[in-house]
Amino acid sequence: MANEEQLAKLRAGVDGWNQWRESTTDEPIDLSRANLSNAVLTGANLSGADLSRVNFIGATLSATNLAGANLSNADLSGADVNKADLTGATLTGANLLGADLAETILSQAVMSGVNLNRSDLSNVNLSECNLSKASLIGVEMSRADLTGADLSGANLKRAELQRTKLVQAILTGANLEDARLLSAVLSEANLEKTNLKGARLNRANLAKANFASANLQEANLLGTNLVDASLTAAHLYKVNFSGADLTGTNFTDADIEGAVLEGATFQNTVMPDGTVRSDS
Repeated sequence: MANEEQLAKLRAGVDGWNQWRESTTDEPIDLSRANLSNAVLTGANLSGADLSRVNFIGATLSATNLAGANLSNADLSGADVNKADLTGATLTGANLLGADLAETILSQAVMSGVNLNRSDLSNVNLSECNLSKASLIGVEMSRADLTGADLSGANLKRAELQRTKLVQAILTGANLEDARLLSAVLSEANLEKTNLKGARLNRANLAKANFASANLQEANLLGTNLVDASLTAAHLYKVNFSGADLTGTNFTDADIEGAVLEGATFQNTVMPDGTVRSDS
């Protein structure tokens, strides 16, 4: 439960709260289970605080310092978290439905199982963030940095990921059906058993990515870079590979029935039957 004295200080005003925190750097902050709905906490120093199960519905947390804070099972639905620092914060089980997270720093944050449906995460730093099994349906993540992020088992159906950086990201078993990944960078990403049915990956960089046993039925990979990528045993029915660079791509045991391969570059490409194709 929240420390009532600390809660009263916070409610008295952000300026006084921040001055108090500067003078009492060693005191642990416990605001767990507090009701801070619609509170205006712009610029507040809540770093390292226990904010588990706090009601932040509709609160203003823009430019707030939440680095290392525990926000597990907190309700931030409809909250303004714009430009807040959540580096290393724990948001396991938190509700961020409809939250404004534009330009928020979420590097190394733990967000497994979080609800971010329809949230705006464009341009957000999510590098090395744990988003395993998170619900990200229809999320806006264009130009976000998800380098090294764990998105295994996450639901990204219809997500907007244009020009998003997913280098070495883990997307095993994730659902990316009908997602838009135009010009995204997924080099060395792991997409084993990922559902990409109907996804648009036009001109994406997929070099050395692992698509083993992934479902890419009717996906659009026009002009993509698939150099040294693995698509072994992948489902590629009616995939559009027009103009794709398939140099060193491995299609062993893949189903390419109905796939469009016109204009694609074949150089040391391993075909489904194990033969190697190199066009002059």
